[in-house]
Amino acid sequence: MRLLRSLALGAALAAVPLAFTLGCDRKSGAEAETKDLVKQVTEAEKAESQAQGAAKAQSEAMAKAGVQPGPSVQLSEAQRSLLETRVKAEKDNGVAALLQEILDRDKQIGELNAKVAKLRADLPKPQVAGEKDNHFAMAVRYLKGRGLGEDKAKELAARANLMEELQPGWQVYHQYVDGTYLTTVTQGRATVGPAEYVRTQRVALERDKEDTMLIAHGLADEVQSLVAQRQKVQEEVDALRSEKTSLLSQVNELSTLSQTQKSKLNSMHYLVGRRKQLEEDGVIVVPVFAKDRMGPKAVAAKFDKDLPLDGPNPEVTIKAADLGLKTLSKVSVIPGSLEKDRHYAVVISEDRTSARVRILDAERLRNDRVVFAVTD
Repeated sequence: MRLLRSLALGAALAAVPLAFTLGCDRKSGAEAETKDLVKQVTEAEKAESQAQGAAKAQSEAMAKAGVQPGPSVQLSEAQRSLLETRVKAEKDNGVAALLQEILDRDKQIGELNAKVAKLRADLPKPQVAGEKDNHFAMAVRYLKGRGLGEDKAKELAARANLMEELQPGWQVYHQYVDGTYLTTVTQGRATVGPAEYVRTQRVALERDKEDTMLIAHGLADEVQSLVAQRQKVQEEVDALRSEKTSLLSQVNELSTLSQTQKSKLNSMHYLVGRRKQLEEDGVIVVPVFAKDRMGPKAVAAKFDKDLPLDGPNPEVTIKAADLGLKTLSKVSVIPGSLEKDRHYAVVISEDRTSARVRILDAERLRNDRVVFAVTD
């Protein structure tokens, strides 16, 4: 799930800076402000990279020329004066050219360092992501630090399609101006950048799929027994794609959050039906060797019942008669990643004509979709 969220949210990353999002109270000027932040970060990253490359080349040239660098790679006034004298007196054209190159590059490094300093001064100071940092939590902390209440900070952060996973060393920029929240993520000192990380995860997912297909084709003598299993695998892939599409849709919906949608964010959206019928309709999938999961037909429109999770002891009451049944024997909760007696509890009445599903972990189920599959 985390991988798919990363892929879904990373699909919008095309160039440095590798991720940028916004949440705002008003749209006027938001796009221009976002482009300005992205442009400034891009220019700063580019200038810093050029300065580092020039400094490395300068260090190598100085060592070759026998010049001992000071605390920094830039020349002191005494070194610069000495080199200028040596250039004029040097009879070896090759050595003279090397010394002149050092002098010219020293000026270039000075200009680049000044440019980097100016660009960095105009930018908000980035936060460096740690081992367990979360983009949403970092955004909320930043906004609260700018004087916003926790609810308002979470609302603005939730509107932005933030990166699901951050890697240690990534630089996270935040900016809040006139009700507009901007954020961008760059590689910083990490060995891999956000876009490359997302691409690697996507390639790994595709490779796993291709390996599965190759194995299925290679086992010719077992093909008959694998046909049904391949169909299950394909349905699961379709379900993952549907879930990915749903996640992208949720991200887009968050950008135009209405008052009605705000209440939905604090509710659980659920669907009740007969287990066998739900499976036949493609709403749920019952894998042979895995937990139950949502099927390709588990579209958002089917989840028309909402359970508010702000009140104490939220629960859903399921009546056998509402499903055309006399009694019920079991209520399965899908997706199977939800754990009984941790996230929820099921209590069936003594006459087995109804059941109550109590929500134990409201945060886990907030703004999530759940299917209650009833077996008679």
